[in-house]
Amino acid sequence: MLFLIFAVKSDDKMELLELYDNDLRPTGQIVERGQLIPQGLMIPIVAVFIHNNEGKYLIQKVSPNKGSYYATTAGHVKAGERDFTISMLRELKEELGLSVTKSELKLLRIRRYGYKFTLLYMLKSNIPIEMLKLQPEEVDSVKWMSREEIEQLCHEGLFNKIHYQLLIDCEERLNSLHLPSK
Repeated sequence: MLFLIFAVKSDDKMELLELYDNDLRPTGQIVERGQLIPQGLMIPIVAVFIHNNEGKYLIQKVSPNKGSYYATTAGHVKAGERDFTISMLRELKEELGLSVTKSELKLLRIRRYGYKFTLLYMLKSNIPIEMLKLQPEEVDSVKWMSREEIEQLCHEGLFNKIHYQLLIDCEERLNSLHLPSK
């Protein structure tokens, strides 16, 4: 079985992705984004939920040329980026103009979806929206939203369903971290 991923050019260069095995080990094989992914091989994706002191999440509306749906900040790991946290830092900088340190990002879970591994991170931040510098090719707008607002968008078909599942994963993981030890 082969999988197709969509072609995207970045700065007039085709985006290169590295293939990984089912144990998230690099195979050394490189493909252009848009090429078929052979069965048994995977590509890693990074995603982050940014939450503030009010318990709200920073949600972005994807630019119209990308579908105008709501999601969290996420992106492909580029070929050669073996430190996935660095990939997440790059995506935050590119899409939101947000610079954070590796120690501020917490890896919560790794989830498999088809031919993709999604590495889910959490970031605590109270940054004012007006301080962000959005990448217009990727992000139309951002807003702090409650879990209920996100759930409503999902029910209306406006929020990326995989990202909604990641939010549930994120909250489950955070809840498990706050349980008293027995």
